[in-house]
Formats: sequence, C-alpha cells, structure tokens
Amino acid sequence: MADHASHNLPPTFRGLQFTSSTEPASVVDVPTPLPAAGTVILRPLYSNIVPYAKEIFRNGNPRAYTYPSPMIPGTSCICRVAAAAPDTPHLKPGMLVFMSGLLRPRDNISVPPILQGMYMGATAESQALMEGEWRNGSWAQLIKVPAESIHVLNEQALTKGLGYDVEDLGYISTLAVAYGGLSDVGVRPGETVLVAPATGNFGSAAVFVALAMGAAKVIAMGRSQEKLRAVLEGAGDRVVTVPITGNVEDDLAALQAHGPIDVYFDISPPATGSFSHIKSGIMALRPKGRMSIMGGCTGDLELPYTMIVFKGLTLQGTFMYTRQQADELIKLVETGLLPIGKRGGIEIASKFPLERWEEAIEHAYNAGGPKKATYFVPNGE
Repeated sequence: MADHASHNLPPTFRGLQFTSSTEPASVVDVPTPLPAAGTVILRPLYSNIVPYAKEIFRNGNPRAYTYPSPMIPGTSCICRVAAAAPDTPHLKPGMLVFMSGLLRPRDNISVPPILQGMYMGATAESQALMEGEWRNGSWAQLIKVPAESIHVLNEQALTKGLGYDVEDLGYISTLAVAYGGLSDVGVRPGETVLVAPATGNFGSAAVFVALAMGAAKVIAMGRSQEKLRAVLEGAGDRVVTVPITGNVEDDLAALQAHGPIDVYFDISPPATGSFSHIKSGIMALRPKGRMSIMGGCTGDLELPYTMIVFKGLTLQGTFMYTRQQADELIKLVETGLLPIGKRGGIEIASKFPLERWEEAIEHAYNAGGPKKATYFVPNGE
C-alpha cells in the first residue's frame, strides 16, 4: 500500500487556516493527503492574493462569499507536481503547472463551478464539493486538487525561450479570467473592444488579452486618470483611454468618437452608486455588437431595452473560464503573443510567507490595480 514515504511526501504540511472572517488566521500543521484516483498533490510556488481577499476573509466578509470553516483559502497558483495518482501517468513530480481553482461536479456539469479555497457557490451540489474533499486551497505548502484542474506549462519555452522568471507566470491566473469573457463573445482580429472599467486587476488584464486576441483598438475606461495612465503605459497606439464621468451622454459621445465598437467587456466590482458606464457602453455598441458581463454588481441595472432589441445586441454572462479557454490563454503566453513579466510591464507588487498573512492581505488590497500582482510563497523562494 502506498504511503507518504513512497510518494516522497511529508506526513504533515503547513497552511494558513481561517476559522472566521472576524478572527485572526493561524498557520497550522495539516495531515498530508495521499493522491487518490483522479487527484494530484501540488506544491504551490506562487499563490495569488486577489486584491479583494480582505473583503472575503477579513472584516466580517462584506462580499458575503460562502465558504466552509475552518478552511485554508487560496485559488489559482503556479505549482510543481509533488505526487500524482497512477491514473494520471502524464503528470510527473517536479512538473511546472498552472493550477486552476475552478471546480465542477464530475457527475453534473450543469452545476456552476466553485472556486476552491474561496467560494462554494449557492447550490447544495456545489457546496458539497467544498464542505468535504476540496475544502482547502493554495495558501499552503501542499494542496490536493482534481487532475482536471492541472495545466502543464512549457517551462523550457517560458523560462529559457522567453526569459520569464517562474514568479512572472502567476499573472496567468488573472489573464485567464479576462480571456474567459472575451472568448465567450468571440473577439476577432481587427475588432474594436471597449473595456469598462479597465483600471482594476481583471479589467486592466482584459485590455492586454484583447490585444493578444487581435483587437485593432482597445478603449480603456476608468475613473482614475492615474490608473488609466498605468494601463496606457507601454501598450502602444492600439489602446486609447476615456474617463468615466458619470454622465451617460458625455461618456457615450466620448466613446462614439472612437468609431464603431464591436465588443464591450464589463467586470464592474461590487459597489454602490452610479453604473452609468454600463449604460453608455451598451449604447455605444454597433448593431449586432456583443457585451461580456463578468462583474460583481449585486443590484438591478437600468438597461437601454429598446436599443438592445433594435440593434440586435448580445449580452453574454460568464463566470470565470473553461478548461479549454485556460489552455488557449496559456498558449498565447507560451508563444509570446501575450507578453507578461517585465516584457508586459507586469509588476510583482510583493511576495509574502504565510506567517505574514495580515500584511500580505492588506498589501494586496492597497497595491491592487493595473499590471500588479501579490503572492504568497508558501514554500519559500
């Protein structure tokens, strides 16, 4: 019978465990699972800390994400394979991989996916995934995941051919989200894509993904002029910026000055106040234009109903991305069509050991924005 020693695994590993969004976390020792059929044990190298982690695992969870307790958080990350089951012969210890935190029930693909280590969904079936087998995430020295969550990276092409450091690859988790929405609305070469807002973590990533997909022009909208300048820096003459003023007519006129818009990508964060940019963005779409909706708006919005009908517009909702879309995004990175790291102007805002978790979460919240990423390094550099 296989044991930890036969898989070269320690009997326990350390993880950052939360028992409540109002109580401090602690780094604890957790029993190491063995790789059962269809599973893989990974060693996280760079575990992404989303800017809004503070609003999920601290301060009473104002985003109202559902997750079990106690739990080790953490979703997508760059890892090395630590141990694989016999039914995953392609995966070998030491392989460099991107681990997607998206989990879907194997027995019912119609159930929306959950985010391992972050969000367990609202259905009994999705919650069952995270209440048991897939409770813990990547803010730990080891993580157990389904084999279908693994995307093998071409380490030779990425590190030798393109000159990336392994830490640069952590930005794939941000890019993949934007690619999911843009892929679902079928962005085609030569099109004009509006991204509004484009000044956040995922919105700014959508600008660069749209360029890699062949957009002839990307219009980046935002309220912060400073962050719009950060998006524009190094992006070339295919990117233009338009400020969000809060006035639908003014914003619409500014958008129309840049010609017919084929696609509008929206990933608005949860917020109170005006969402006028959504209305102006829809109104600026050409006939038969498409809108990708990926944001976190929790309330109802006023939409230009008659215009949507007569223009024949398509409004496409997307939650994250599919396995195939993640593979396609990785190919864009591996071939150099989608530059990251210093080539893409992406800044590693900071890296933290698990023990400095409070500082890490606060830093990610304050340093979030265009072209920035913050990571836990659970196993050291």
